[in-house]
Amino acid sequence: MNLFFVFLGTAAWQDLRTRSISLEVLAGGAAVGIITCIWKERLPGEIVLAMIPGITLLLIGMLTRGLLGEGDGWFFIVSGFFLGWQECVMLLISGQIFCGIFGLAIMVGAQIGTGRENIRKLRLPFLPFLLPASLWMVLMRMI
Repeated sequence: MNLFFVFLGTAAWQDLRTRSISLEVLAGGAAVGIITCIWKERLPGEIVLAMIPGITLLLIGMLTRGLLGEGDGWFFIVSGFFLGWQECVMLLISGQIFCGIFGLAIMVGAQIGTGRENIRKLRLPFLPFLLPASLWMVLMRMI
């Protein structure tokens, strides 16, 4: 899980700064993830099942013509090397909850203050919201 946090932190930082994830970060994460799968002797079917959330995100991104970032889908595909399918789905859902709470706070703040016209054009990077979501998942596992 520690290697996954390095991959997540790197990808989240890059998504926050540039609104994209480089091929180098994804390829590096995939390489480390494949080595982790070999080390843990994970079955190929288990890995492919864990990649389904990422494949779904890529399909949604294509259907909505880029409304959902392509990098998010690729991130979850690579995450399938590190996590099981339940953890990938839980990470996606809890990340959406954190992002939704933050987006709602921004909307409320825009209604109270100024800048209402700019709120519709705001695009939030998704991967930074996976950091608190993953920490929350680790804490829930400890309980």
